[in-house]
Amino acid sequence: MKKSIMVIALAGMALASCKKDYSCSCTDTDIYNGETEVTTYNYKVEGATKKQAQAACNEAKVSYVDGADSYTTQCELSK
Repeated sequence: MKKSIMVIALAGMALASCKKDYSCSCTDTDIYNGETEVTTYNYKVEGATKKQAQAACNEAKVSYVDGADSYTTQCELSK
């Protein structure tokens, strides 16, 4: 009985430790009328697994081109 409780407790701790807070670092590059503007920012992905956080960070990636004008957002996951 004691061993069963320890196994359940360890399994619970292992599952709980899988979810963490991550940060997504993004860089926006906007080229409009020959002028380039670069902006960087971070946002938090809280209480997620690494796979979930990576997916959220990937969702923030954007690329748009219209002739000589373009807008791009690149994001990378960090802890």
